[in-house]
Amino acid sequence: MPTKKKSTSVTNSKSKNTLLKNADKKTPKKELSKTTQPEVSKPKSATKKVTAVKSTSIAKKLKKEPEVVSDDTIDIEAFNLEHGYVSTAKTRDVQAEAVVTCPQGKQPKVIRDNCKLAPPQDKNQYIVLLHVKLSTQQLTVTWKDGKKDVWLCSPNPSLTPRLKDVVGFKCGAKHTNYKRDGMAWFTALKSKGMAYGFHNSQPVGIGIKSHGCIRVRCEHAKIINQNSWSGVTKIEIVR
Repeated sequence: MPTKKKSTSVTNSKSKNTLLKNADKKTPKKELSKTTQPEVSKPKSATKKVTAVKSTSIAKKLKKEPEVVSDDTIDIEAFNLEHGYVSTAKTRDVQAEAVVTCPQGKQPKVIRDNCKLAPPQDKNQYIVLLHVKLSTQQLTVTWKDGKKDVWLCSPNPSLTPRLKDVVGFKCGAKHTNYKRDGMAWFTALKSKGMAYGFHNSQPVGIGIKSHGCIRVRCEHAKIINQNSWSGVTKIEIVR
């Protein structure tokens, strides 16, 4: 009888030890998994945020903003065009065209061989009268259909002749005087030969006086030249 009791107690003690050992082995695994899972997930979420920020900044850089011309730039270009000055800065298409067709200032050589008596481009619609008022520097252009344009001009009240005349010789964009001064699109007063006429390539503006000719803006000089009729288009210059 005593022998059976000992074996039972030994068996019970062994089973207890086994349970304790198994419990010790399982517990650390559970605790380890609980502590390590948050540590692994944190860097992953942080990486996603960083990636999102980078992609947003790259998208902003790649997005092209429309080029806006400042008010100062517009005002400067308008002033240059109004007064016949040429800007050395980058110009827009309209001003670039004006520079090409109306060379400014002193030219490399005298050009006087491209002038002729000529009709307008369109004989059905042309300028019939060029009226210059010296005191206000006002040029009124009357067309065949009755339409009128009023433009700024720069004559010289003391030197520009007051008269009634008609258009004479008409010259091209590269025409100069004998001092090599640009006189683009020169349109002469017939009775004065080549001494007086309408042209560009010299400063135009209120208070600016010419040497006797009637200066106008480049585009206006070209319009007068190509749409007037030699011997037909009338000219009136009054005080």
